Amino acid sequence: MRRGRKPAKDLSFRDKKIVEQYNSASAAVPLLTKKYCISKQRIYEILKRAKRMGYVIKRQNVLALYHDVHQCEVCNKILKIAEKDELITRRHLAQRLSIEVDACNRHLDSLKGSGFISKKFATIRSDRLVQALQCYKYESLPPAAVGRKFGYKNFYSILSYQKKKGINVKRMLKSPLVSNLKQEEPMAIIPAMS
Repeated sequence: MRRGRKPAKDLSFRDKKIVEQYNSASAAVPLLTKKYCISKQRIYEILKRAKRMGYVIKRQNVLALYHDVHQCEVCNKILKIAEKDELITRRHLAQRLSIEVDACNRHLDSLKGSGFISKKFATIRSDRLVQALQCYKYESLPPAAVGRKFGYKNFYSILSYQKKKGINVKRMLKSPLVSNLKQEEPMAIIPAMS
């Protein structure tokens, strides 16, 4: 007489969810280990058992090969954001897209690899640095004042480093004097009566 458990005829609910999320491009193995609090080895055992039971398991590399940028919603959203603003971190981009950071990284890497987005897009890692660069770009503060405002001792050297990397930090100043002159109509001069 055999002892032990009988082999399961189908996967449990949790294991089915793991297989679904692994097959979709939204979750990789490290994310699944954090979400379900199990090891990578256990994930691979579940995937192996699911394959024996007849489930289709798509490897992540195969998903990347067949990723069509033009039909992917996430890639289209990233392209729209890239047209508007170059100064953004990957974490902030993932938050704006409401996806995991790893999934955002995969989409960004495929877009950069195919040449749709500049290699310099979303390379800054610090949110505070992005805010400081945006403040410098859109407000009329000198570099020293921006540095004091955001806690950088030598903000001018940070600017020169970003320019060497090729990140556009040119100022987009809004001059109130020029805009007011354009809006005003020519004034008529009335001679004074004596």
